[in-house]
Amino acid sequence: MGVTMEYIARMANVSKATVSRVVNGKTEGVGKETRERIQRIIEEYGYTPNLVARGMATSHSKTIGLVIPNITNPFFPDLIWSLQIPLQAYGYTVMLCDTDSSRQTEENILKTLQAKRVDGIILATVQEEGRHSQETVRLDVPCVLIDRKSNVIDYDVGIFMDNEFAFWSATNLILRHGNRRIAFIKGPDDLSTTKERLLGFQSAMKQYGVPIDPDLILNGDFGFRSGYTAVMMLHRRRIPFTAIVASNDMMALGAIQALRELNISVPEEVEVIGCDDIPFSSLIQPTLTTMRIPLEKFGRRVASIMMDLIAGNPVSDKNIRLEAELILRGSTRKTKQETKGT
Repeated sequence: MGVTMEYIARMANVSKATVSRVVNGKTEGVGKETRERIQRIIEEYGYTPNLVARGMATSHSKTIGLVIPNITNPFFPDLIWSLQIPLQAYGYTVMLCDTDSSRQTEENILKTLQAKRVDGIILATVQEEGRHSQETVRLDVPCVLIDRKSNVIDYDVGIFMDNEFAFWSATNLILRHGNRRIAFIKGPDDLSTTKERLLGFQSAMKQYGVPIDPDLILNGDFGFRSGYTAVMMLHRRRIPFTAIVASNDMMALGAIQALRELNISVPEEVEVIGCDDIPFSSLIQPTLTTMRIPLEKFGRRVASIMMDLIAGNPVSDKNIRLEAELILRGSTRKTKQETKGT
């Protein structure tokens, strides 16, 4: 994609926001020497910014590209809604794109969005780790990474759930109820969310001095079927368990369906907890205990930061974490203390 604003910033040993201000003619807070150094580098490398995409022209496209990996996952429609409302309030239209969890499709979409001169991109990436250390996708528009981390995308700001703490909290609840044979259903191994949620589970188990049985760490893909299959596999292998911590609600719902078919009562015989608080979680029986991501707060934060980036304003934190909220429902038992708190 040629010389980027990020590259100019590294050469000048300044932030990208500082380069943006110089290119945009907003020199307040930028010293004369720094400004001249940036201008020399721009001239030397022949940097020509995409004026519309960076919000530097008199006319903005007033469009934000929103890129997600799988629209069929019920978590993402709620996420889209949480972002679309505040962005519309700022006068922006959202251009939604689905990568179908394909790295190549994502790269093609990112190129297309830049060609269409969107003002910014909000990205839930599938490119979490590069095949080579030098493999980096650079963008000429502001990029806010959401949901998943990446060492491939050269993003401006990332906003994520504190997955490790969320799953420490979820597992801690199950452990407080006396469970020791706890199954954990993972997401895809190459995702940061999967790794962080497993770390949270392991941390809580270690804190309670409970050994982790490798046979109770189960593979999943965030889909309903994988949660169902995980429970059926445990039953087929006669591996005992009294609780399930699932990496998302869809797998938790699949697990509950399998337990129902096996005539195993929830939560009396097996407790189940998920994550995301998708709409189905409060509609099934028993209702699902889960970790709720504060999507409205999340959407407002992402939109506000995107506006700052488009305006060329500096953003202090590159990576921001939001805490999830434990929602107690019918798939876990309640202690007297928890009953008083509801």
